[in-house]
Amino acid sequence: MSIFPIILMTVLAVWALCATVLAVVSARRLRREQEAHGVAQDRMDRYRAALRRSEEKASAVALQFEALQREYVALRRSQEESEAEPSERPVPTVMIDCLDISGEIGTLFEHVARVATAIRDYSAYTRGHYGPEHSKARYDLLWLSDCLHTLDRVGKALAAGSQRSLASACQELLQMYDAYLTDGSGYDSRDTFRRLSERVPLRAVSDAIRSIAMKTAVPPASTSEMPAPATIPPVSAPVTGPPPTTGQRSMPGSALAQQA
Repeated sequence: MSIFPIILMTVLAVWALCATVLAVVSARRLRREQEAHGVAQDRMDRYRAALRRSEEKASAVALQFEALQREYVALRRSQEESEAEPSERPVPTVMIDCLDISGEIGTLFEHVARVATAIRDYSAYTRGHYGPEHSKARYDLLWLSDCLHTLDRVGKALAAGSQRSLASACQELLQMYDAYLTDGSGYDSRDTFRRLSERVPLRAVSDAIRSIAMKTAVPPASTSEMPAPATIPPVSAPVTGPPPTTGQRSMPGSALAQQA
């Protein structure tokens, strides 16, 4: 019997044994890998489920946050509205015979304040600190004080509640203020109020006085009973020195001041 078949059988047996061992080892390794893959798959499934729950929770929290934010904005707005002062409605504060003249009276008060501020600049303190006074300062003081002296009639008419007296006082004031801007005599009120037009404007106060006069105008049926107001000259107090004569009416105020 030949030895070759024995050697061949031995080699095949060894090869089969090695293949079997390798197959067993590979099978065990594959089984471990499958188990590890299954564990990892389960872990990933759990992670996915946890992530899904976290996303749902985050969405719910975001919705709650938006709701709370809207509620906060609404509460903040309501608080600001409650703390804000209510808009003040204009209420007639000065009325005479059911006529509202509060706006016009406010304009008269503003005019008085402007005149007082302008007069203050002619004080001795101002002259000592801001240089010599204007050459027509005494005429300026005359006209600034003169434009206020008839306001006492307005005050008395308001205190008495007399519509007729108030209309008469307003007509007198209008005549005075119209005369101020047309006077070309030596005392020259026109020059004073033109130089001080920015500080003591007569247009606004004249419009306010004219508005009061129109509101308090007497109806046509009773106009015949109302006496015509006397024309009052605009000068309320004499100026030191002789009054300008006919030949002096065109002379400037500074020349009259030197003569005085």
